[in-house]
Amino acid sequence: MLAPKKPIIKIQGLSKEYYTKIVVDNINLEISDSCFAFLGPNGAGKTTIMLMLLGLVKPSNGTPSIFGTNILNSSSKIKRKIGYLPENVGFYPKLTGRKFLKLIISLRNNKLNNNNQIESYLEWSGLEKNYWDKPIKSYSKGMRQRLGMAQAFAGDPKIVFLDEPLSNIDPLGREEFIQKIRKKREEGITIIISSHIILEIEQIADYVAFIDKGKIRASDKISNLAQIHGFNEYEITRINQNNNVTIKDFFEFLSTEKELFSDSPKLLSDKIIFSTNNPEKIFDIISDYPDFNFIPISGTLNKIYKKIIRGELFEKGK
Repeated sequence: MLAPKKPIIKIQGLSKEYYTKIVVDNINLEISDSCFAFLGPNGAGKTTIMLMLLGLVKPSNGTPSIFGTNILNSSSKIKRKIGYLPENVGFYPKLTGRKFLKLIISLRNNKLNNNNQIESYLEWSGLEKNYWDKPIKSYSKGMRQRLGMAQAFAGDPKIVFLDEPLSNIDPLGREEFIQKIRKKREEGITIIISSHIILEIEQIADYVAFIDKGKIRASDKISNLAQIHGFNEYEITRINQNNNVTIKDFFEFLSTEKELFSDSPKLLSDKIIFSTNNPEKIFDIISDYPDFNFIPISGTLNKIYKKIIRGELFEKGK
Protein backbone atom coordinates (compact mmCIF):
# COMPACT_ATOMS: atom_id res chain seq x y z
CA MET A 1 0.00 0.00 0.00
CA LEU A 2 1.37 3.42 -0.99
CA ALA A 3 1.93 5.92 1.79
CA PRO A 4 -0.19 9.06 1.48
CA LYS A 5 1.60 12.02 -0.05
CA LYS A 6 2.73 14.76 2.30
CA PRO A 7 0.99 18.08 1.70
CA ILE A 8 3.00 20.67 -0.18
CA ILE A 9 1.33 23.47 1.77
CA LYS A 10 0.16 23.21 5.37
CA ILE A 11 -1.74 25.93 7.21
CA GLN A 12 -2.16 25.64 11.00
CA GLY A 13 -4.28 28.05 13.04
CA LEU A 14 -3.63 30.88 10.60
CA SER A 15 -5.16 34.25 11.54
CA LYS A 16 -4.68 37.86 10.54
CA GLU A 17 -6.05 40.87 12.36
CA TYR A 18 -5.74 44.48 11.21
CA TYR A 19 -6.31 46.78 14.16
CA THR A 20 -9.55 45.32 15.56
CA LYS A 21 -10.80 43.63 12.38
CA ILE A 22 -10.21 39.87 11.92
CA VAL A 23 -9.54 39.31 8.23
CA VAL A 24 -8.49 35.64 8.42
CA ASP A 25 -9.88 33.60 11.29
CA ASN A 26 -8.05 30.48 12.55
CA ILE A 27 -7.67 28.59 9.26
CA ASN A 28 -6.39 25.01 9.09
CA LEU A 29 -5.77 23.51 5.66
CA GLU A 30 -3.56 21.07 3.79
CA ILE A 31 -2.91 21.40 0.06
CA SER A 32 -1.42 18.59 -1.98
CA ASP A 33 0.09 18.68 -5.47
CA SER A 34 -2.94 19.89 -7.44
CA CYS A 35 -4.71 22.93 -8.82
CA PHE A 36 -6.28 24.40 -5.69
CA ALA A 37 -8.63 27.39 -5.62
CA PHE A 38 -9.65 29.83 -2.92
CA LEU A 39 -13.16 30.93 -3.86
CA GLY A 40 -15.26 33.54 -2.14
CA PRO A 41 -16.77 37.02 -2.34
CA ASN A 42 -14.69 40.19 -2.42
CA GLY A 43 -13.22 40.91 1.00
CA ALA A 44 -13.50 37.29 2.16
CA GLY A 45 -9.78 37.05 3.03
CA LYS A 46 -8.53 35.15 -0.05
CA THR A 47 -5.72 37.54 -0.96
CA THR A 48 -4.59 37.89 2.66
CA ILE A 49 -4.26 34.10 2.96
CA MET A 50 -2.21 34.03 -0.23
CA LEU A 51 0.06 36.87 0.96
CA MET A 52 0.70 35.04 4.25
CA LEU A 53 1.55 31.86 2.35
CA LEU A 54 4.02 33.86 0.28
CA GLY A 55 5.62 35.37 3.38
CA LEU A 56 4.63 38.89 2.31
CA VAL A 57 2.28 39.44 5.25
CA LYS A 58 3.06 38.29 8.78
CA PRO A 59 0.25 36.30 10.45
CA SER A 60 -1.20 37.46 13.75
CA ASN A 61 -1.25 33.79 14.77
CA GLY A 62 -0.53 30.42 13.22
CA THR A 63 1.95 28.90 10.82
CA PRO A 64 1.98 28.76 7.02
CA SER A 65 4.49 26.21 5.71
CA ILE A 66 5.59 25.20 2.20
CA PHE A 67 7.64 22.06 1.55
CA GLY A 68 7.57 21.45 5.32
CA THR A 69 9.20 24.78 6.21
CA ASN A 70 7.60 27.81 7.83
CA ILE A 71 7.63 30.30 4.96
CA LEU A 72 8.50 33.15 7.36
CA ASN A 73 11.72 31.34 8.29
CA SER A 74 12.41 29.85 4.88
CA SER A 75 15.51 30.39 2.86
CA SER A 76 15.59 32.22 -0.44
CA LYS A 77 16.12 28.77 -1.99
CA ILE A 78 12.51 27.83 -1.24
CA LYS A 79 11.15 31.21 -2.29
CA ARG A 80 12.88 30.84 -5.66
CA LYS A 81 10.65 27.82 -6.29
CA ILE A 82 7.54 30.01 -6.06
CA GLY A 83 5.93 32.09 -8.81
CA TYR A 84 3.36 34.76 -8.06
CA LEU A 85 0.90 36.89 -10.00
CA PRO A 86 -0.66 39.54 -7.71
CA GLU A 87 -4.13 40.90 -8.37
CA ASN A 88 -2.68 44.30 -9.28
CA VAL A 89 0.62 43.36 -10.84
CA GLY A 90 3.31 46.06 -10.85
CA PHE A 91 6.18 46.55 -13.29
CA TYR A 92 9.21 48.72 -13.84
CA PRO A 93 7.59 50.95 -16.47
CA LYS A 94 10.79 51.78 -18.36
CA LEU A 95 11.83 48.14 -18.79
CA THR A 96 10.77 46.25 -21.88
CA GLY A 97 8.84 43.01 -21.59
CA ARG A 98 11.95 41.08 -22.62
CA LYS A 99 14.21 42.75 -20.03
CA PHE A 100 11.59 42.36 -17.30
CA LEU A 101 11.37 38.59 -17.83
CA LYS A 102 15.16 38.33 -17.89
CA LEU A 103 15.22 40.08 -14.49
CA ILE A 104 12.58 37.74 -13.03
CA ILE A 105 14.40 34.62 -14.21
CA SER A 106 17.71 35.87 -12.79
CA LEU A 107 16.05 36.56 -9.42
CA ARG A 108 14.93 32.93 -9.35
CA ASN A 109 18.55 31.98 -9.88
CA ASN A 110 17.70 30.15 -13.07
CA LYS A 111 20.78 29.78 -15.23
CA LEU A 112 18.71 28.89 -18.28
CA ASN A 113 17.92 32.49 -19.09
CA ASN A 114 19.04 32.70 -22.71
CA ASN A 115 17.08 34.82 -25.14
CA ASN A 116 15.29 31.83 -26.70
CA GLN A 117 13.74 30.88 -23.36
CA ILE A 118 12.69 34.44 -22.62
CA GLU A 119 11.05 34.63 -26.03
CA SER A 120 9.26 31.33 -25.41
CA TYR A 121 7.64 32.79 -22.26
CA LEU A 122 6.67 35.96 -24.13
CA GLU A 123 5.17 33.90 -26.93
CA TRP A 124 3.36 31.67 -24.42
CA SER A 125 1.75 34.75 -22.88
CA GLY A 126 0.25 35.82 -26.21
CA LEU A 127 1.90 39.23 -26.00
CA GLU A 128 2.27 40.63 -29.52
CA LYS A 129 5.84 40.30 -30.75
CA ASN A 130 6.16 43.93 -31.77
CA TYR A 131 5.76 44.88 -28.09
CA TRP A 132 8.45 42.58 -26.66
CA ASP A 133 11.10 45.32 -26.87
CA LYS A 134 8.86 48.28 -26.07
CA PRO A 135 8.71 49.81 -22.56
CA ILE A 136 6.00 48.35 -20.34
CA LYS A 137 4.54 51.82 -19.76
CA SER A 138 3.24 51.63 -23.36
CA TYR A 139 1.30 48.39 -22.65
CA SER A 140 -2.48 48.18 -22.23
CA LYS A 141 -3.97 46.58 -19.10
CA GLY A 142 -4.53 43.33 -20.97
CA MET A 143 -0.96 43.28 -22.26
CA ARG A 144 0.38 43.85 -18.74
CA GLN A 145 -1.77 41.01 -17.44
CA ARG A 146 -0.31 38.70 -20.11
CA LEU A 147 3.21 39.73 -19.14
CA GLY A 148 2.27 39.15 -15.50
CA MET A 149 1.19 35.61 -16.34
CA ALA A 150 4.50 35.02 -18.13
CA GLN A 151 6.58 36.22 -15.15
CA ALA A 152 4.58 34.01 -12.75
CA PHE A 153 5.64 30.87 -14.63
CA ALA A 154 9.09 32.04 -15.79
CA GLY A 155 12.14 30.41 -14.21
CA ASP A 156 10.52 26.97 -13.68
CA PRO A 157 8.82 27.46 -10.26
CA LYS A 158 7.39 24.41 -8.49
CA ILE A 159 4.37 26.31 -7.13
CA VAL A 160 2.59 29.24 -8.79
CA PHE A 161 0.16 31.52 -6.96
CA LEU A 162 -2.33 33.35 -9.18
CA ASP A 163 -4.54 36.08 -7.68
CA GLU A 164 -7.45 36.93 -10.02
CA PRO A 165 -5.27 35.81 -12.98
CA LEU A 166 -7.73 36.45 -15.80
CA SER A 167 -8.75 40.00 -14.94
CA ASN A 168 -8.22 42.48 -17.79
CA ILE A 169 -8.06 39.59 -20.30
CA ASP A 170 -10.59 39.56 -23.16
CA PRO A 171 -13.06 36.61 -23.40
CA LEU A 172 -11.11 34.69 -26.06
CA GLY A 173 -7.90 35.27 -24.13
CA ARG A 174 -9.54 33.86 -20.99
CA GLU A 175 -10.40 30.62 -22.79
CA GLU A 176 -6.84 30.47 -24.07
CA PHE A 177 -5.32 30.93 -20.61
CA ILE A 178 -7.64 28.37 -19.02
CA GLN A 179 -6.15 25.79 -21.40
CA LYS A 180 -2.62 27.06 -20.73
CA ILE A 181 -3.03 26.86 -16.95
CA ARG A 182 -4.38 23.33 -17.31
CA LYS A 183 -1.34 22.42 -19.39
CA LYS A 184 1.03 23.82 -16.75
CA ARG A 185 -0.74 21.70 -14.16
CA GLU A 186 -0.26 18.62 -16.38
CA GLU A 187 3.45 19.46 -16.49
CA GLY A 188 3.58 19.02 -12.70
CA ILE A 189 3.34 22.59 -11.40
CA THR A 190 1.19 23.04 -8.28
CA ILE A 191 -1.15 25.96 -8.92
CA ILE A 192 -2.93 27.99 -6.23
CA ILE A 193 -5.64 30.34 -7.54
CA SER A 194 -7.63 33.02 -5.73
CA SER A 195 -10.75 34.23 -7.50
CA HIS A 196 -14.38 35.23 -7.14
CA ILE A 197 -15.17 34.20 -10.75
CA ILE A 198 -16.82 30.82 -10.32
CA LEU A 199 -16.91 29.81 -13.99
CA GLU A 200 -13.13 30.18 -14.32
CA ILE A 201 -12.44 28.12 -11.21
CA GLU A 202 -14.85 25.42 -12.38
CA GLN A 203 -12.82 24.96 -15.55
CA ILE A 204 -9.38 24.97 -13.90
CA ALA A 205 -9.34 23.69 -10.32
CA ASP A 206 -9.38 20.17 -8.86
CA TYR A 207 -9.91 21.27 -5.26
CA VAL A 208 -11.57 24.33 -3.80
CA ALA A 209 -11.82 26.06 -0.43
CA PHE A 210 -14.84 28.32 0.05
CA ILE A 211 -13.81 31.40 2.05
CA ASP A 212 -16.26 33.82 3.64
CA LYS A 213 -15.62 36.45 6.32
CA GLY A 214 -12.15 35.04 6.94
CA LYS A 215 -13.33 31.48 7.59
CA ILE A 216 -13.21 28.31 5.50
CA ARG A 217 -16.82 27.20 5.05
CA ALA A 218 -15.93 24.02 3.14
CA SER A 219 -12.90 22.52 1.41
CA ASP A 220 -12.61 19.38 -0.72
CA LYS A 221 -12.31 18.00 -4.20
CA ILE A 222 -15.00 19.64 -6.35
CA SER A 223 -16.55 16.28 -7.29
CA ASN A 224 -16.76 15.31 -3.59
CA LEU A 225 -18.47 18.59 -2.74
CA ALA A 226 -20.94 17.96 -5.56
CA GLN A 227 -21.85 14.58 -4.06
CA ILE A 228 -22.06 15.91 -0.50
CA HIS A 229 -24.49 18.63 -1.55
CA GLY A 230 -26.65 16.41 -3.74
CA PHE A 231 -25.45 17.34 -7.24
CA ASN A 232 -24.73 14.19 -9.25
CA GLU A 233 -24.63 15.39 -12.86
CA TYR A 234 -21.27 15.29 -14.63
CA GLU A 235 -19.69 15.87 -18.01
CA ILE A 236 -16.73 14.46 -19.91
CA THR A 237 -14.96 16.54 -22.53
CA ARG A 238 -12.06 15.78 -24.83
CA ILE A 239 -9.16 18.10 -24.00
CA ASN A 240 -6.68 16.76 -26.55
CA GLN A 241 -7.94 16.69 -30.11
CA ASN A 242 -4.83 14.93 -31.41
CA ASN A 243 -5.49 11.53 -29.84
CA ASN A 244 -7.03 8.57 -31.66
CA VAL A 245 -9.96 8.08 -29.24
CA THR A 246 -12.86 10.35 -30.19
CA ILE A 247 -15.59 11.56 -27.85
CA LYS A 248 -17.96 9.19 -29.69
CA ASP A 249 -15.59 6.25 -29.10
CA PHE A 250 -15.46 7.03 -25.40
CA PHE A 251 -19.24 7.45 -25.23
CA GLU A 252 -19.75 4.01 -26.75
CA PHE A 253 -17.30 2.53 -24.24
CA LEU A 254 -19.01 4.18 -21.25
CA SER A 255 -22.44 3.08 -22.46
CA THR A 256 -21.43 -0.54 -21.75
CA GLU A 257 -20.88 0.29 -18.05
CA LYS A 258 -24.59 0.69 -17.31
CA GLU A 259 -24.33 -0.03 -13.57
CA LEU A 260 -22.32 3.18 -13.03
CA PHE A 261 -25.06 5.57 -14.11
CA SER A 262 -28.33 6.78 -12.65
CA ASP A 263 -29.55 7.29 -16.23
CA SER A 264 -28.08 6.60 -19.66
CA PRO A 265 -25.18 8.85 -20.74
CA LYS A 266 -26.04 11.39 -23.43
CA LEU A 267 -23.68 12.45 -26.21
CA LEU A 268 -23.73 16.10 -27.24
CA SER A 269 -21.53 17.55 -29.97
CA ASP A 270 -18.40 17.89 -27.82
CA LYS A 271 -19.24 16.31 -24.46
CA ILE A 272 -20.86 13.39 -22.65
CA ILE A 273 -23.29 14.22 -19.86
CA PHE A 274 -24.72 11.80 -17.29
CA SER A 275 -25.78 11.28 -13.68
CA THR A 276 -23.89 8.99 -11.31
CA ASN A 277 -23.67 8.29 -7.60
CA ASN A 278 -20.27 6.65 -8.11
CA PRO A 279 -17.94 9.38 -9.47
CA GLU A 280 -14.83 7.75 -7.99
CA LYS A 281 -15.33 4.73 -10.26
CA ILE A 282 -15.59 7.07 -13.27
CA PHE A 283 -12.37 8.76 -12.15
CA ASP A 284 -10.68 5.35 -12.02
CA ILE A 285 -11.79 4.65 -15.58
CA ILE A 286 -10.89 8.04 -17.00
CA SER A 287 -7.44 8.00 -15.37
CA ASP A 288 -6.44 5.63 -18.19
CA TYR A 289 -7.55 8.26 -20.72
CA PRO A 290 -5.59 11.46 -19.95
CA ASP A 291 -6.97 13.17 -23.06
CA PHE A 292 -10.42 13.41 -21.44
CA ASN A 293 -11.58 15.63 -18.58
CA PHE A 294 -14.26 14.59 -16.07
CA ILE A 295 -15.92 17.31 -13.97
CA PRO A 296 -19.32 18.12 -12.45
CA ILE A 297 -21.62 19.53 -15.13
CA SER A 298 -21.15 23.22 -15.93
CA GLY A 299 -22.90 25.39 -13.34
CA THR A 300 -22.56 22.91 -10.46
CA LEU A 301 -19.85 24.87 -8.66
CA ASN A 302 -22.08 27.96 -8.75
CA LYS A 303 -24.87 25.96 -7.08
CA ILE A 304 -22.46 24.65 -4.42
CA TYR A 305 -21.20 28.20 -3.85
CA LYS A 306 -24.70 29.56 -3.33
CA LYS A 307 -25.56 26.71 -0.99
CA ILE A 308 -22.43 27.10 1.15
CA ILE A 309 -21.87 30.87 1.09
CA ARG A 310 -25.44 32.12 0.77
CA GLY A 311 -27.25 29.22 2.40
CA GLU A 312 -29.54 28.78 -0.61
CA LEU A 313 -31.40 25.52 -1.10
CA PHE A 314 -32.06 23.89 -4.46
CA GLU A 315 -34.85 21.66 -5.56
CA LYS A 316 -33.84 18.68 -7.66
CA GLY A 317 -33.52 19.65 -11.30
CA LYS A 318 -33.36 23.39 -10.62
